[in-house]
Amino acid sequence: MAVRYREGRASPWQCYWNNPFTGKRECANFRTKEEAEKHDSLTKHRLRFERESFDKGGEDQEPETSFLSLDACYLQYLKQKQFTKKGMTWQMDAMRLPSKMLGSKPIAEIGRAELQIVMDEMSRANVKPVTVRARMSVLRTVLRWAAAQGYRGPVDCPALPPAHYEQFIPPTPEELAAILQNAAPHIARVVILGAQCGVRVGPSELLRLTWKDVDLSQHVLRVHGARKNPYAMWREVPIRESLLPLFARWQQEDAELGVEYLIHYKGKPVKRIQTGWEVALRRAGITRRIRPYDLRHAFATEAIAAGVDIGTVARLMGHSSPSMILMHYQYVMDGQKRAAVEALPDLSMCPSACAQKKKPIPSYQ
Repeated sequence: MAVRYREGRASPWQCYWNNPFTGKRECANFRTKEEAEKHDSLTKHRLRFERESFDKGGEDQEPETSFLSLDACYLQYLKQKQFTKKGMTWQMDAMRLPSKMLGSKPIAEIGRAELQIVMDEMSRANVKPVTVRARMSVLRTVLRWAAAQGYRGPVDCPALPPAHYEQFIPPTPEELAAILQNAAPHIARVVILGAQCGVRVGPSELLRLTWKDVDLSQHVLRVHGARKNPYAMWREVPIRESLLPLFARWQQEDAELGVEYLIHYKGKPVKRIQTGWEVALRRAGITRRIRPYDLRHAFATEAIAAGVDIGTVARLMGHSSPSMILMHYQYVMDGQKRAAVEALPDLSMCPSACAQKKKPIPSYQ
């Protein structure tokens, strides 16, 4: 089973495999490589967990719902949802243990006890609680989808582990300056856009930015929101005055090269920055772990430390709720707490009756 390219075809990308029952070569053709790779992933899942679906053209046959197993139901779920290749990889990884433990069990017979056993097994496998929560959420979603399709009754799911996220110390201004001095040009842009504009560092936001999203006349950066917040498809982030000349210089350089994307390497769009990031850290002499995403944390940290209200910070960062700020940046607010306490009226003139009376020191003469 593999994916190959056939030049000169209307649908040049082909996924092909051998039918386990007939031994004959079967294939499916697609216009794009991504579509072919997605179909290849689904076929591998079927060959491993649902071999009977290849019998007598089983791909077009719906399984009997009364005996529908978790694996068969999950296959139907994947077909309907049509995840991207990256999403498919996450889905398959999240369902690896549930498939191993409950894959052949009828979907209608999976209840609270079985889900608790799977969750306990995940917890014993040295997996962080937040990861257990995320993977169990996938299984719960599949079961709820099955209930909506009429394959089973309502889902009674045990409480999932709390989402206690690992706290990372964001880079300090001194560390950011050292990184900028030692970074390649495209990494320097990443640092400024992440730490000064709060853009999500990755393909969801930062690497999608083009010069069409920059309005220097209005001093704003229009950021297309990540899928985490479907209610805010885009947001405007003001560009601080001191950065406008730098943005103008970038724009002029890229216009001369005919480059569309803000983050590019030698004129080509960038998909990953990990290598360039690690080189910049090494050259800057920084040995502690700092992730590219921590640039966004630095933005929130400095904004909160400067006294910006949580709601404004959340809107600038594209969070659907200020509660995300409270969850991740509570430790940053210690300075504000201290300032609030020190701002209270001085009670040094309180009545002497409120003061604790001193006991006389006994005499041993």
